[in-house]
Amino acid sequence: MNADIQLRRALVYDDDEAFAEECAEALARRGYEVATRNGNGRFAALLASVEPQLLLLDLHMPDFDGFEALRVIRDYKGKDALTVIIVSAAEPSLLSMAETLAQPYGIRLGGVLGKPVTLAALEKALASAGDDKSAQI
Repeated sequence: MNADIQLRRALVYDDDEAFAEECAEALARRGYEVATRNGNGRFAALLASVEPQLLLLDLHMPDFDGFEALRVIRDYKGKDALTVIIVSAAEPSLLSMAETLAQPYGIRLGGVLGKPVTLAALEKALASAGDDKSAQI
């Protein structure tokens, strides 16, 4: 592997497996190596092992929710290289609360998208987050 090529890694953390796979395929077309998970209490270990530059985060999951994930990200040593895009069917007030928490936690938030999400909306959020690679999803 050429040392000048930086591997881009993404993590899709969502309990909707079909949606997570659709996002993973779209991100792979943009050049990401993608991992998907459907939520569990080992989120800190997952971040450390995947070391993503991009995280698509659902707020509502059965065993470990997005607010808990935001608290873990707050203390994650690689958070300066991480952009988080919240993608959730949560109520608008919860989406707003998550967005509000990101700033004092020092989390770079690339966007907040309410489900259902179109690939065009995801594309726009990625471009706004600074991932303006020419490959389209």
